[in-house]
Amino acid sequence: MKTMESTLKEEMRQLEKVAREALGRLKGAPNGHLRITTNNGRVEYYYKSVEVSSSNGRYIKKNEESLARAIAQRDYDALLAKSAVERIKVIKNFLEKYEKTSIKRIYQNTNGYRRDLISAVVISDEEYVKRWQAVEYEGKAFAVEAQEIITERGERVRSKSEKIIADKLYMLGIPYRYEYPLMLEGNIKIYPDFTILKMSSREEVYLEHLGLMDDSSYVDNVMYKLNTYERNRIYLGVNLFTTYETSKKPLNSRTLDGMIRKLFLEE
Repeated sequence: MKTMESTLKEEMRQLEKVAREALGRLKGAPNGHLRITTNNGRVEYYYKSVEVSSSNGRYIKKNEESLARAIAQRDYDALLAKSAVERIKVIKNFLEKYEKTSIKRIYQNTNGYRRDLISAVVISDEEYVKRWQAVEYEGKAFAVEAQEIITERGERVRSKSEKIIADKLYMLGIPYRYEYPLMLEGNIKIYPDFTILKMSSREEVYLEHLGLMDDSSYVDNVMYKLNTYERNRIYLGVNLFTTYETSKKPLNSRTLDGMIRKLFLEE
């Protein structure tokens, strides 16, 4: 669920795009002014500029209506860009004050010894992540003959592709747990490749890497696992995401970067 803060930040990004595009269109817009009148129920356009001596402006003929459209669009774009920039300022000022008065900061700004005496009702995102990451757990065991692949964070993973994913999450500061046990209905325990904390909603979501998608028996196991997720209200594209590869098409690091940023960083 989106928070008010994330909603406003998303609106600000949209406004920045609107202003940028409007300012871009203004660069090629014509000069002068447009006067619009009606004559016997018919709309007439007049072009006024320093080059036109008549105070009423020069009549714009039917085959010149593109000029009228261009000037009208220019005036609209100028107002649009101005309004978008003003609204961005309003949102920025509000968010700045909103952050300064956040009750999440009270516990974080309290002296460390005093914190030990407090049962905090609301904690900051930083403190929430710290506590979430501090949870100890026992992951799935590795086979004796399994290759040792160590991530930048110092944990062992099962494949080079999982190392790429783990290192990307770590580099981007996205909290995650590798193969954290998840209990499902029917007392079924599974180990999602990555359990990720989505901070915009403080929600846990899951990322599975499907590494042998050209192996039919592997695909059968994948389908069983995905069906198990669905039966437990964990849905692909909602709170479950996947990366995949085959022996001929390895994991694309550039695509992975864009996907992770879009899914877990954008609010």
